[in-house]
Amino acid sequence: MEHRYVLSGYAVLVALLIGIYYSLGGGPRIVAWGLISLSGVAAIITGLVVNRPARKAPWILLAAALSCFAAGQLTFLIAKQLQVALPFPSFADVLYLSCYPLYAAGLLIFIKWRTPDGDLRSLIDALTLTAGLGLLSWTFLIRPYVNDQTLTGLQKTVAIAYPLGDVLMLALLTRLLAPGTGRARSVQLLTVGAVACLASDTAFTAMQLHGTFRNGTIVDLGWALFYTAWGAAALHPSMTRLTDPVPRQQVEVSPVRLALLMLASLIAPIVLLTVTETSGEEVEVIAVFSAVLYLLVLTRLWDAAASHRRALDRERALRQASLSLVTTADVSQVAVAVRSAVDALLHGQSQGDALLGVRIDGTLLAVNSGSDQARSRQLGRLAETWLPLVKGTAPILTPMNLLPEQARTARPGADAMLLCPLTLQDRPSGDTPTGLIAVFGARRVLADLSGTLEILAHQVALTLRSVLLRQEAIRQRNEAYFRALVQDASDAIVIVDDHGTVKYATPSTAAIFGEVAAVGRRFWDLVANEDRDDLARTFMRLRERARSGPRVVEERITRLDGRIVHIQARCSDLRAEPSVAGLVFTLRDVTGQHQLEQELKHRAFHDALTGLPNRLLFQDRIAQQVASSKRTGMVTGVLFVDLDDFKVVNDTKGHSVGDELLVAAASRLAALVRESDTAARLGGDEFAVLIGNAESIAAVEETADRIVDAFREPFTLSAGLITTPVTVGVATTVDSTDTDELLRHADLALYAAKAAGKRQWRLYQPVLSAGLMRRREIQEALEEALATSAFSLVYQPIVALDTGDLAGFEALIRWPHPEWGMMHPGQFITLAEETGQIIAIGAWVLRRATTDIVRLRQAAAPPGTRHAATEPGPLTEDRPAGNRDLWVSVNVSARQFADTRFAGTVRQAIAASGLEPQAIMLELTESALLRRDERLHSELAELKGIGVKLAIDDFGTGYSSLSYLRDLPIDVVKMDKSFVEGIADSDQRLALAEGIVQIARTLSLDVIAEGIETEVQRDLLSSMDCHYGQGFLLAMPMPLTEAEELARNGFTASAPVPAPRH
Repeated sequence: MEHRYVLSGYAVLVALLIGIYYSLGGGPRIVAWGLISLSGVAAIITGLVVNRPARKAPWILLAAALSCFAAGQLTFLIAKQLQVALPFPSFADVLYLSCYPLYAAGLLIFIKWRTPDGDLRSLIDALTLTAGLGLLSWTFLIRPYVNDQTLTGLQKTVAIAYPLGDVLMLALLTRLLAPGTGRARSVQLLTVGAVACLASDTAFTAMQLHGTFRNGTIVDLGWALFYTAWGAAALHPSMTRLTDPVPRQQVEVSPVRLALLMLASLIAPIVLLTVTETSGEEVEVIAVFSAVLYLLVLTRLWDAAASHRRALDRERALRQASLSLVTTADVSQVAVAVRSAVDALLHGQSQGDALLGVRIDGTLLAVNSGSDQARSRQLGRLAETWLPLVKGTAPILTPMNLLPEQARTARPGADAMLLCPLTLQDRPSGDTPTGLIAVFGARRVLADLSGTLEILAHQVALTLRSVLLRQEAIRQRNEAYFRALVQDASDAIVIVDDHGTVKYATPSTAAIFGEVAAVGRRFWDLVANEDRDDLARTFMRLRERARSGPRVVEERITRLDGRIVHIQARCSDLRAEPSVAGLVFTLRDVTGQHQLEQELKHRAFHDALTGLPNRLLFQDRIAQQVASSKRTGMVTGVLFVDLDDFKVVNDTKGHSVGDELLVAAASRLAALVRESDTAARLGGDEFAVLIGNAESIAAVEETADRIVDAFREPFTLSAGLITTPVTVGVATTVDSTDTDELLRHADLALYAAKAAGKRQWRLYQPVLSAGLMRRREIQEALEEALATSAFSLVYQPIVALDTGDLAGFEALIRWPHPEWGMMHPGQFITLAEETGQIIAIGAWVLRRATTDIVRLRQAAAPPGTRHAATEPGPLTEDRPAGNRDLWVSVNVSARQFADTRFAGTVRQAIAASGLEPQAIMLELTESALLRRDERLHSELAELKGIGVKLAIDDFGTGYSSLSYLRDLPIDVVKMDKSFVEGIADSDQRLALAEGIVQIARTLSLDVIAEGIETEVQRDLLSSMDCHYGQGFLLAMPMPLTEAEELARNGFTASAPVPAPRH
């Protein structure tokens, strides 16, 4: 009633002011208009004070917008009264245009809180109407300004902004008119005001175009109605509900709404038909608006289908919830089903924000899937305070700010609660509900789901009645068996009073404390003396903390018989239960579990074979030492220790001996360092040592030196004495800042030590990083060289020492790099072996060498027979100059030989070149033959089956064994040049060389001596019946063209070979 008087008084006041405005002129008219405009602002502020809406921000923005609009009009009127010509645009235009963003902001806030999930359907309807009005504005209001050549760009922009702002304001109001909103008086008043303002603005713009506008006409009445209607909207009590959410719009559309949408859709063709002067540009604009309207209509149809799908989804969710509820056996399962159903209805927008409250034994308990009964009681007492909000069976939507602070704390992030009472339809409406479902989340979403959740609440109420009746029957039936179950439980159950005296103990207590009478003794007297004080303190702590719920601790106790046991104790406070009246301890022996956890922890951080710390623990300790070094200034060092030739031992002696060697190496390494240091196994044959708190780098170097010296001593293993030296890489915090850098630098130092010949240690130097970059450059360049076949071959002649004739060639690879010059094998082959690129390089060498030897053999054949098929004779056969039975020797690396495709590569090279297999000799290193297994024999047999010759390269430098020559199908032994170098000066080396030659001859093997550089060496080798030789004395490696000339002409005076012995 009071609000009616306020509205009536406001209407009378504005009517008097309008009468004064139209009846008077000059200054009084300006004053009257100012009071009319300011009355709207004052009415909004008054409405905020009187009605106290929950959200004041949108109304404040609307008041600010009215103030800007009023200020603009008053500025215009005052200037006209003073006969001051305002420029266009002017300060008044700034005030006018400032109101539109404020209007938009206020209306957008209303829209946000009124419509759930954005309400796409209302948005599409608003856009459809806006598009139609926008086309009308363009045709009759905006286009004349755009085509007016007398206006500047700024003037056109300002002139166009007015109709666009009006359309924007009306579009937002249209969007606000969601179902149910249009019946609110405040919305109706806002709409009337906006339409009146739009009509006056449109009339003003039309008059301005023809220069006929003046104040005091009926046009001003529309603006006066604008001020009045918006002020009345704030004064009306319905203004408090403008931020309340409304349910989602249903698929059905009212006839009025449908008519408006139809008219808006027809605006484009009507304009096209009624406007007589239509340029091409106008047709394009109308076409664009038509397309937009068409797309909006299609979108509207899509949204209607989506709304239907949502309804089906909700029906499906309810059906699924009904099936889940049927299978529930207890209240907690009902809670899970309720939570799942709510999650499905909310589509994950509010996961877990559903609370089921059930009245059990007269007390409302909050039920969840957990077992925290104290928490359930607390939430239940909180839910009990919500029941007075329920009236009947309908859900109640309550903002969170109206609930107690405890409720807001329990469910942070939610802004509303939907309370659904659990009532049965066949019970009187005044009965206390069985319980309730409280759903927390966004207010507008919950409002949209209220009907669906009400149905779910009825289903839950029926299920709970069935579950509670069934549980009561089960409880009564099982109560008689409780004591028997307790007596036979494997866990010990002990009831203790406040003073620590044991009142009751199950027989299984003896399994934990031993054969001791527990009842009547103090709880801590059940353990040995040294543990009694600790157990007493634990008891007192649990006694106090158990008041807020059960507590679980783990303790290590020593029994009276001296046995150590790890127990898990759960303390429940049942002192308030008359039937118990004490603290209930449930004790479990977890000794085995504790031991297993310790074992698993040890395994996670230690190597299973050696027992040393593994890489994970090693890195953790490095990080600790690096941090300590930064604080103390001491030096921390990391040593990477690699067992040299461990793979040889593993392959030749077997994996069991290899494992035995790793254990022995770990033991020796651990004994070489201080207790404060760490020895670790990183994997395979890689070990590492962490040296902490060293005074200088020298101390770290001393450790490295000690390790290298110690590993020169042999290990006594089951297979005998085995010597395995080590190579060590050293890095310190002097040149490394963190763990990763220490490890990386130690690895680089290890690589440098290996490159220097192994069996030593190297300290990291910054230049090693540059070396790593060089390795990467070479690796990338090798990839490119492989792709473009950028390698070349040179051929070093192999000479028969007894005749001095050319017998064959050894193919040697070269890499002519455009920037680095000629690269020899020693500069890239080792890296290629490490990266696996050697396989592709070796295949290329084999293909090229077989092709080239065909050419060389053709050059050596006498005229007229160069294309005839030939059969090569034995290597020991005398060959005349121009020998057409030349062979080619190709080096094969261990990694290349280990490739399963190697034999196939040999076959392909032979087939592609047409060369006889006997003209190819494959030089295998001793490391390639160390793997003495069936696979090695089968691979060698396969190569022999192809027909190629096999040679052992650099014989005598590695793990040479006569068994190689006896057991393997070898044809040739290549004596390493290290045996040739000293035969002229050392009787011992001469004897070694003679021994190798004699053994080979005994086994019917040919011998090729490498590195012959003096005539004395040649003569000595010839005298001991060494078959072949090669070296700088005999011939240098040469390109194919020179090799072809040599094959054709033999050795000449320009390139002589010393005469053979006679």
